[in-house]
Amino acid sequence: MAEKQKEKKIEKRGEKQSNALEEIEEDKVLEGADSLELKIEILREDIERLKAELQLIKQGKEASAGISQDFVTEAPKVVERIAPLPDWVDKPWMYIKPEKPEFLESWRRDWSDYTLKWAKFLVIHLISVTELMEKNPFDKLSEVALRDILEYMNSKNSIKWWDKNKTLVRIYWRSLEEWCEIIYRWALRTGRLDFTLFEIMDEKEEFSTLPPEDIKEIFRLMVEKRFAEWMGKKHEMIKINY
Repeated sequence: MAEKQKEKKIEKRGEKQSNALEEIEEDKVLEGADSLELKIEILREDIERLKAELQLIKQGKEASAGISQDFVTEAPKVVERIAPLPDWVDKPWMYIKPEKPEFLESWRRDWSDYTLKWAKFLVIHLISVTELMEKNPFDKLSEVALRDILEYMNSKNSIKWWDKNKTLVRIYWRSLEEWCEIIYRWALRTGRLDFTLFEIMDEKEEFSTLPPEDIKEIFRLMVEKRFAEWMGKKHEMIKINY
């Protein structure tokens, strides 16, 4: 008799454990369903937000096209570009001209490479030594050290002294031959048949800020390479050969 009562207690205990497990599983399912519904709700809110933003953008475009002039938009702010600094920017010895020849060559080469990358990033063709010395990280160099670097670059045809007093530097991060190819491809892409030096300078392209003397030389190279031909006797305008 006692054994039967014991068996019944075990069965009841098993039933309770089974029911508890079923409740736990049910809770997990409900929890998963709630999580899914929450995700769906968040997605719906995101979609509504994106629709509202698109509507605002559309209204802004319509206003700029003259459809609605109920409000005045501010002029876009000009953000000055900041060139990436070299890996060795925090190394104090990079700002002192080495005395040993084996270190001097490497030091000059590192500064030369960075100067070209710096000028290319900022689209700088012509700059004064004084202005260059005010730019980071060149401002940590003495004028003697900076001029040594520039003289090294001049010997490698990477820069050119633009005046007799060596106050202006023309930085050649692209050669004139490369600019010749670039302007020719630009003319083909845009369908420009002919243009003058001043028309080139009015374009909003990287080559537009080149010194006029260099643009004249590029025109000469384009004619020499048969990319173009002169128009007029003064050689101030070229016609593209397609």
